[in-house]
Amino acid sequence: MSHPAPDIADLGNGYSLLWPEQRVRFLVEYITRQSSGIYAEFTVMNGGEVLCEGHRVNLNGDKSRLAKKVQEVDRNSKLSEWTLLIEATAVLVLRRYREGEPPHRLNADTPVEDLSYQVNPLVHPRKVSILYGDGGLGKSSLALFIGMLVATGASVAGLGAVRGRVLFLDYEDTLDVHARRRRAIAECHPTLKAAELIYQAHHEPIWNILPTLMRLVQLEHIEFIILDSLAAATCGDASAEAATKAFRALRMLNRGALVLAHIPKTNEQQQEAGIFGSVFYKNFARSTWELKKEQEVGADESVLGLFNRKSNLSRLHAPIGLRVRQNSSNTAMSYESCDLSRTVELAKGLPVASRIRDFLEKDGNLYAAKDIAEELELSLGTVKTTLSRHNKLKWNSMGEGRETKWCVLNR
Repeated sequence: MSHPAPDIADLGNGYSLLWPEQRVRFLVEYITRQSSGIYAEFTVMNGGEVLCEGHRVNLNGDKSRLAKKVQEVDRNSKLSEWTLLIEATAVLVLRRYREGEPPHRLNADTPVEDLSYQVNPLVHPRKVSILYGDGGLGKSSLALFIGMLVATGASVAGLGAVRGRVLFLDYEDTLDVHARRRRAIAECHPTLKAAELIYQAHHEPIWNILPTLMRLVQLEHIEFIILDSLAAATCGDASAEAATKAFRALRMLNRGALVLAHIPKTNEQQQEAGIFGSVFYKNFARSTWELKKEQEVGADESVLGLFNRKSNLSRLHAPIGLRVRQNSSNTAMSYESCDLSRTVELAKGLPVASRIRDFLEKDGNLYAAKDIAEELELSLGTVKTTLSRHNKLKWNSMGEGRETKWCVLNR
């Protein structure tokens, strides 16, 4: 019996094989090499029905026991058909296991996809973005809000999403907490009321649960993943090895992912903080965004600033401002876009040229470079260099030498 070639996906510690004609999927996991052969655990699914789970098989040996076990559950198929399908699966797994991923030709005929966003401008399809910042800034709530955008395909507060099924992997909190947050967000954003996310709490390192996650992603048709948070998902392991294993797991899932992360305590006062753990967390992510917050004590309103610190696939995006309003009972939470130049502290994270132009636009008066530097708390050299670089593009200069003063271009 001949079968069309199956779709094969790498699970990290095994493979998923989908035979399209029979609609049968094999998960061949926990592959180990022993003296008597190469062994693996077989899970067999027919559509949404699990016919056999975790059956240990010698890929080099007799597989009749597995075939009989599956056929006892699925009596609509012949034993000979299952025997051939299982044997063909074992052969393909052995070949992939020994050879690795097949090579591809990269040339002028290679198909090219236009650059796009799954969550604009934060996450690209099938790529990992990290959103990081200190504790207590509202990262989890913001991530849930973004997940609700994806679940509904909505655009709110300047963020737009392509609709898709969302998986929220939670290492830090519980379902009831996120249920309250979801209700509070939906209360202020009616377009998000229909949002549904698949929620799952975990405690094991993400690389240990990869087969389970891979199965869930496939069965639930997940398109977008939120991981909260990176340190917890690696059990606090800050090593390069942990970073490599975590991102290998995320790559195997092959979905757009927003990963939340913290910052080291020693970096809290720096202008640009780093991600807690190995530098490889930043290196492996395709984009990183630092989250900062400005809020008066006791106020129901805060401003979040998202600063794009790294982007492998596009230019760095301009900072994003979000105004968050939350009532005292935490039953209503709204997000809207916000101009960071109107804030006190977060405005300091904007590009120097933008800060200078915003300052000059306030009253349209003429200012010397020294006055601008003092007002914006920047070095005089930085201000002079920026003014010279953008002269005639963003502003005009009047006078010469020490008497030079600057004003906005449209004066």
